[in-house]
Amino acid sequence: MYINISKNFYKKSKNLSDFLKFNHDGVFYIGHAAILVRLSNKKYIFDTIEQSNFYNNSWCFFPSQIIDKRLLDIDGAFVSHIHQDHYDPTFLKKLQKNDVPIYILRGRPNFNRLLKKEKIKFTLIPNKKKYYINKDVWIYGSLHEYNDIDSSMVISNNNLSIYHGNDNFITEKSLVPLKNSVGNVDVGCIPFAFIHYYPYLLDSISKQQMVKEGNRLENQFMDYGIMQSKILKPKIIIPFGSNLFHSDNPNSYMNKAVATPVDFVNYAKKKHSNCYKNYKTMLSGSYCFKVNGKIISYYENVGAKKFNFELKKFINNIKRYKKKQRTIHELTIKKKYLQLIKKKVKKNKNKIKHKILIESNSSKNGKILINLYNDEVCIYKNKLLPDNCHYFKIETNEFNKWLKGKLTFEEVLGTRRFRYIRKPNTYSVNIMQIYTNYL
Repeated sequence: MYINISKNFYKKSKNLSDFLKFNHDGVFYIGHAAILVRLSNKKYIFDTIEQSNFYNNSWCFFPSQIIDKRLLDIDGAFVSHIHQDHYDPTFLKKLQKNDVPIYILRGRPNFNRLLKKEKIKFTLIPNKKKYYINKDVWIYGSLHEYNDIDSSMVISNNNLSIYHGNDNFITEKSLVPLKNSVGNVDVGCIPFAFIHYYPYLLDSISKQQMVKEGNRLENQFMDYGIMQSKILKPKIIIPFGSNLFHSDNPNSYMNKAVATPVDFVNYAKKKHSNCYKNYKTMLSGSYCFKVNGKIISYYENVGAKKFNFELKKFINNIKRYKKKQRTIHELTIKKKYLQLIKKKVKKNKNKIKHKILIESNSSKNGKILINLYNDEVCIYKNKLLPDNCHYFKIETNEFNKWLKGKLTFEEVLGTRRFRYIRKPNTYSVNIMQIYTNYL
């Protein structure tokens, strides 16, 4: 397992050197949701970032991602979506200086606007259609059915085909036509882990309910991973996108509850027994080639005992290096901040009889109430929460940055530095879409 406690960026990787010695079509696993693909002697990367901490320094990778200067020497870069463990404008700008083309899937205007704001040039790939980026290599993309953020892609030269699923849990409705369009899939980078704030940060349920619900959802998402594998039928399955570790509280239930790549491989032995040998504990630094029609893999067959032992060591190192945060005083909620919020929420066309309440965890100013039905934004000082609301209590630093427009609400959610209550305690895609896309 590759573990880089020192956070020494652009350290030369021996495993990458070994991969680059050959000219076979192949896949090198950079880590988390990042891969390097070589097809017809051209090199392409997906979802590669160079930052080790993101979402306001809330997260770390375990095992660590490999960042090597040679990853800048490529022929194209693909970005699946806007989340900061997949999208790094600093790294993309370095690629742009090297005249590396950057590709994203069409159909997400918010992503387009963000890239333009960062002055990053990009090429749009059509949705659900083969798109040739050169005479040998094509890409096929599929958006998520409802969340306006995620996308998955298949890249191929008709010799080696790779599915890059990142953390996009698209359903059978999209996967079956994708499989019919792309044909053979050799390597499937399959998402399987539920890394979410629900139910771990929800204050309206008991700890017993949280544990039960967390376990239910973890199994449900591993079942999604199995379902994707059964439809795509890849020869090699890489457990994907579950190398995130929240650094504020290494021993939190949110960290402990997330299934590891080893857990998913072991789960597949029970749930997909006839193909379980296709599931590999491929972690950062692993790679595979296609030679004479066969996939040859190079990886460490890590068991749960070793993985958990190394994770515990990593936790202890993180705790040792963690610096105490200084006390931050909450901003006074000025009229201009409320007007800024109103300007954003007015862009939402889906008017719902529901309210969002947001305050700092050191609040003396009361809660900010956002009415999703009439776009009213005001201060709410009643201790009793209204019916039909989501209430978020955010750590002061993140609250201040959101209030000043330096963090979107989606980025605040990404930090996991908040607690929340739902009234009623039910999940609503429509409400979630509003507070993630417009606040």
